[in-house]
Amino acid sequence: MGKRLIVAEKPSQAREYANALGVRNRGDGYLENEDYVITWCYGHLLELERPEAYMDLERVGKRWSLNRLPVLPQAAEFRRIIKSGAEKQYQVVLHFLKSSQIQEVICGTDADREGQLLFQEVWEAANCPKPLKRLWISSLTVSAIREGLENLQSAESVAGLAAAGNGRSYADWDFGMNLTEGFTSLFGSYDSSQKKPNVISIGRVQTPTLALIVTREWEIQDFIPQPFFEINAEFAACSGNYHGKWFDPSDEARRLLKLQEAEEILSRIQGKPAYIGKLSQKSVKEPPPLLFDLTSLTVTASKRYGYTAEKVLQIAQSLYEKKGITYPRTDCAYLPKDMIPKLLDHLKAVNHEPYRWLVEEASRLGVPTGKRVINTISAHHAIIPTNEKIPWARLTKDEQNLYDLIIRRFLAVWFPPAIYKQTDVETRIESEYFRTKGKVLVNAGWKVVYGKEDNEEGADESLPPLNQGEEVVIKDLSIEEKSTTPPKRYTQGDLLKAMEGAGRQVDDEILRQQLKGKGLGTVATRPAIIESLLDRGYIFQEQKALKPTTKGIELIKLIKERLSKAQLLISAEMTGQMEFNLAKVEKGELSLEAYMADVEGAIKQIIAELRVFQKTYGKMPLALGPRVTAVTSAKGKTDQLIEPKVKSKPKIASSKQTQSNSESKKSNPLNLGRCPRCGHDVIEGQKGFGCSDWKNGCKFVLWKKQICGKTITSNQVKSLLKKGRTPLIKGFKSSTGKKFSAFLVWENSVEGKLKFEFEGAK
Repeated sequence: MGKRLIVAEKPSQAREYANALGVRNRGDGYLENEDYVITWCYGHLLELERPEAYMDLERVGKRWSLNRLPVLPQAAEFRRIIKSGAEKQYQVVLHFLKSSQIQEVICGTDADREGQLLFQEVWEAANCPKPLKRLWISSLTVSAIREGLENLQSAESVAGLAAAGNGRSYADWDFGMNLTEGFTSLFGSYDSSQKKPNVISIGRVQTPTLALIVTREWEIQDFIPQPFFEINAEFAACSGNYHGKWFDPSDEARRLLKLQEAEEILSRIQGKPAYIGKLSQKSVKEPPPLLFDLTSLTVTASKRYGYTAEKVLQIAQSLYEKKGITYPRTDCAYLPKDMIPKLLDHLKAVNHEPYRWLVEEASRLGVPTGKRVINTISAHHAIIPTNEKIPWARLTKDEQNLYDLIIRRFLAVWFPPAIYKQTDVETRIESEYFRTKGKVLVNAGWKVVYGKEDNEEGADESLPPLNQGEEVVIKDLSIEEKSTTPPKRYTQGDLLKAMEGAGRQVDDEILRQQLKGKGLGTVATRPAIIESLLDRGYIFQEQKALKPTTKGIELIKLIKERLSKAQLLISAEMTGQMEFNLAKVEKGELSLEAYMADVEGAIKQIIAELRVFQKTYGKMPLALGPRVTAVTSAKGKTDQLIEPKVKSKPKIASSKQTQSNSESKKSNPLNLGRCPRCGHDVIEGQKGFGCSDWKNGCKFVLWKKQICGKTITSNQVKSLLKKGRTPLIKGFKSSTGKKFSAFLVWENSVEGKLKFEFEGAK
């Protein structure tokens, strides 16, 4: 009788399978006994070939250009090659897939779309005819693995997941490869400071996410603070003092915008009698928060510990591999019904200090079965502690911090709602009204899990005993000037929520669960998208706030103002719909071919638009990215940003202006290229080469001053604007009178600063 082959995602996962099955014998790249062979991938062993593999390079050339595009292989035509460094392990996996000693294959990679894809890549390359089953588990505990092996799923049940994995991979390749080359050939340049090309990276999820950050920055820059005035009062009742704030009962949103209006109200009521015109009291229940999904865990850990999104995912993955928590890459905050009889075992696993008394109380209260805990789940249920005890000393400090958050959130759902006594008071002086709100915690309920320190934030005023109709004394009246505030910049946690809601900030937990499936990316890929934007110089992080760089702003401005077809690249709703369509592929409701046809149609439109732009305007280099990033990333980089000050949002040119600029370019012989700051024509003047839009404030200029004995020429400026560097210039003189040759390259194209680059330095 043959053996069963289990293909794991990584060696650590394979070791857990081996431990659960008693597989002890080790080989080079695998483990085995008389019943099982367990081998593994290292993530993706294969990768899609680059576009050049599908090109006739003798015809189209090796240099990036629009003439080579688009490159859009059919789904069945995509080819994969072995990733660098993966050859040895790939051959191990391939050997066992083809081995006659293997009777059945079990896909044991992570139970999600990407895990299915990395197995599918190898499975399809091997053209393996053996029976295939799928191991689908939510934790790596011994009991979960054994239970999963007793309830293996058929290959047909995950065929949609495999198709969606390929769809994600092919679509990202189509968008990234075609549009990054297209945009870079038209808007890229050479970054002499970093000695590399300034690549204009475009991504299906990356670019609309950048647009969210840039749009928020424009909203902040365009925001005009609106001053308003509040009238505050202090009242003395028989039982004590309390405060009130003026409001208009006919329009409670109304603000006093003029100081004179506030002063008139104050003068009318000064010294007049006051009484409590209305008083209402009610009991308010605050239910425990929902269990964690990856997004809510990241938001909480970011606020509490300042962790980046990618760091949270890395810590959570480590806790999962140490069998401390269930599968972390989940977008679900609920548990299924079949978990109810198992929850006591999960509770007992955390029965140690400092949670012991909370576990004892939770056990007494009974297993939670309400809809806020037990409900319909997606591929994986909420993140909770496993049913295995994990020695605290085995965990790093970061793992302890995250594990503590997950344990306490799990414990909280066992406890009843917190109960408050809420009091609303209306105090009247003549015809004017003042409102007071009081909130007193009557029963802590689930809040005991977090302690006093975590529950004090945002507490309302505690009021003395008051009675409706009671006369009170005005102790103090004052006017306070305030101002409206601009929207806040995104933190990583805020951005994750905005990505999840396809640009909509959804704070309500229940509503957030109902809107799943139309966001930017997936719960597993969003942290990596944020890291990509940081690494590629599109955004930087200042403390917790994410800000766009000049390069990021110029890219979104270019698409928004000049490339109508490409605007789907910055549409969160459009990208969210693509993600939703991928989910339909997974469910078998949409074919992979139909999904890819939509992708290909969009890319063809954008490439055609870029060709028209190039023919009309020529090349237009965008700003360079910053030399370093101002963020301590999950990869451990801590640097200081060198980034020019960001100017306010430029005005969108009208169609008439665009037409006029185009005609001017064709008729004006002094036009040398496109201004790297604003995109208008650069023309030659008496004292220098400057932007033709100088009357509207563009200050880009290259002065005709001698540089080491040489004056820059119009042809050299043309080369700078087009290529980012001049031809080799001979005859420069050093301060000692020695002659030398060098190129002039941009030190900062936006500011028009130049520097030398010598032969062989490129």
